[in-house]
Amino acid sequence: MWPSLSQFRTDTSGRISTIAHKAVPALLALQLLPAYASLLGCGGGIPLSVAPPPPPPLPPQSIAVTVTPASGSVLLGNSQALTATVTNATDTSVTLTVNGVPGGTDTTGTITPGGTYTAPADLPSPTIVQVTATSHADATKSATTQLTITSDIGISVVPPNASVELGATQAFHAAISGAGHPDTSVRWSLAGATCPAACGSVDLNGNYTTPAILPAPATATITTQSVADSSKPISAAINITSNFTLQVTAPQSVPAGGTATIVATMTPVAGSNPSAVLAWSLSGPGCSSTTCGTLTVVTMQGSGGSGTADTATYTAPTTPPNPGRVTVTVTPQADPTKKAQATMAVQAGVNVSLSPLTATLAANHRVTLTAQVFGTTNTGVNWSVSGVLGGNATLGQICVVGASPCQSVTSGNVLQVDYLAPGTIPQPNPVSVAVTSAADATKTATAQITVIDHVLVSVQPQTITVAPLAVQGFTAAVLGTSNQSVVWQIQGTACPSAGVCGSIDANGNYTAPGSSPTPDALQIVAISSDDTTQSGAANVTISTGANILSLHPASVYAGAVDGFTLLVVGSGFVASSPGPGSTLIIGGTARTTACISATECTAPITAAEVSIAGNVSVQIENPNGTKSNAVSLVVAPPNTSDDVIALSSASPTAMGKDIVVVDPTTAGVSAEGNDVDINVAALGMFSVANNSCSLSGNPLPLQRPAGGSTTFDICVFSESGLDTSMAYTVTGPGEVTVMAKQPAGLGIIHVMLQIPAGALPGARTLFIQNTNLDKTAASGALVIQ
Repeated sequence: MWPSLSQFRTDTSGRISTIAHKAVPALLALQLLPAYASLLGCGGGIPLSVAPPPPPPLPPQSIAVTVTPASGSVLLGNSQALTATVTNATDTSVTLTVNGVPGGTDTTGTITPGGTYTAPADLPSPTIVQVTATSHADATKSATTQLTITSDIGISVVPPNASVELGATQAFHAAISGAGHPDTSVRWSLAGATCPAACGSVDLNGNYTTPAILPAPATATITTQSVADSSKPISAAINITSNFTLQVTAPQSVPAGGTATIVATMTPVAGSNPSAVLAWSLSGPGCSSTTCGTLTVVTMQGSGGSGTADTATYTAPTTPPNPGRVTVTVTPQADPTKKAQATMAVQAGVNVSLSPLTATLAANHRVTLTAQVFGTTNTGVNWSVSGVLGGNATLGQICVVGASPCQSVTSGNVLQVDYLAPGTIPQPNPVSVAVTSAADATKTATAQITVIDHVLVSVQPQTITVAPLAVQGFTAAVLGTSNQSVVWQIQGTACPSAGVCGSIDANGNYTAPGSSPTPDALQIVAISSDDTTQSGAANVTISTGANILSLHPASVYAGAVDGFTLLVVGSGFVASSPGPGSTLIIGGTARTTACISATECTAPITAAEVSIAGNVSVQIENPNGTKSNAVSLVVAPPNTSDDVIALSSASPTAMGKDIVVVDPTTAGVSAEGNDVDINVAALGMFSVANNSCSLSGNPLPLQRPAGGSTTFDICVFSESGLDTSMAYTVTGPGEVTVMAKQPAGLGIIHVMLQIPAGALPGARTLFIQNTNLDKTAASGALVIQ
């Protein structure tokens, strides 16, 4: 018999045991047994055993980026392989930047997508750059390596020293060495006691040209500096030599009142070009100034290495000096120690002179001749033309000055006459006009006069290429007449209307158009005012391509603390918009350039580039690869001390004072209506109690104390704005000092001055200088009373 259902239970092992004896209906038991059997057949008991749920998945690991090596150093121009690794991402690509710029720049170095970093050719500032790899999968994940750009540059210069003759050129060559691949360009500069005004010049290629005048001392130093690493300069010593010769030839004697020709011949050393300027003077033991006679330099022949011959006409005094010796001294500007002399004896006796000695005349034109008779009271003379007394219509006539028609002159006391050329070419030609003394027929002076058919007009320069917007001066000479007036014109098939081919003023100053005309050929024509049928012309071509006319600033002082903007003005530039535009190449390196038009471009100049005196090359390169002319930004050495030029009513002038002035570094950005150049617009007294300034345009009177010292509070205003980083000084021996300076707002500076009782009275100038060495002055703005 089956037990009742309630008698069964399962224990923990799955076995069924009897737990009660309560009866249940048999039918119910029979109905449940199959279910129990089924459960037992599945191996399970009651209740059932259930498997636990699986654990939750682990969170994904964060993306990580690494760059190896983590740091390093790279020589200029060399390459360094970098490896960027991205973990925990299927996309392992990265973006590589140098100092935040994708792919880098020429200044900080470049990097390829494959991770090859190439250092710049020029040492950057600072010398440490950061190369960053940023995950493409997660832009917030990156890694950076620091690379130090190093330089092992060595620099040499050949020759290491040189002796160079006046006006000659010596080529210096610099060589850059090193294990890297640095920029091999260099900058050249000159230094010396007479620099920059009188020690010569050096171009961008190291070609040094000595001055034409020997400086004192006659030495200079040429320095070449690596553009890649400015800390590596090297210098060569230069000795400036003067070995030209000067010889003066003159007759041994000259009659009183007579003339003589004196020739000074200066012969330079081959390849040199000393100054050909010669100073002539007369002296003698028995005379001074004009009592020794007069000298007139009439010709100069040759130049450069072929020699120079100056010819002077000496006119002896009518009364011989006592003693009757006169010395002619010729002093060369190139080297005054090489002066040469000649001594002549002035002898008493009758003599005749005539001037001018030569002339060229157009047919029917006149020249005035002046005769002088010396050594006699009889001033009568006889005039002739090629042996014909008074001349004739075929040879030309001697006429009363200004008489028209001609009033013939043959003899008498008429010492000034006109020679009137015939209407046709005479034979012989030139004719000889003679004046003979009536007191002594052996004393004659002659003038050689050449007759031409009509006036001839010549224009210089005859052929020239002019840059757009450039200004070129032309000169005209009219041969055959004393009337040198001309009318200037511009002619050419491309010049139908004004301005297309430029403009020219009444003085022959031609201003080229902004671009070349088509066809690119024109003439500058000078029309004689004496004979309007006669003219001369010069052929002019307007250059194409980029051309630099001017730099702003064109010169600065070495040692500027801050960089500045360089403005380049010219023609043929390509505007940056829409691009690509022209690029400024400064010191051999391309710069980020903004060209607002075809005539103006700007680029930054760094303080390092103007840290030492010299010349910095500036060029424009157009997108087609063509380059402009090279222009130098002059970096002048700053003044080490201020000179004083003492002037007075007794000595109102001063000689030998060279004043070097540079442009303000703000010249590239300053403009009318937006003046940012440092200046002083007004001064006034400052009230400390009211914190107010009373500006005026008048000098400020500052009363000295009776004893000790006192202070004055003044205020200075500039439209460009002033600040306390600027240096404020007052001229004088230094007893007036600036004690403090404070900003007062609106570009005004409150300056406290201390003035002692012993301060010198008089006007003083307030100087203000910024960190770029730009300096302004309020001249005479302070008056010490």
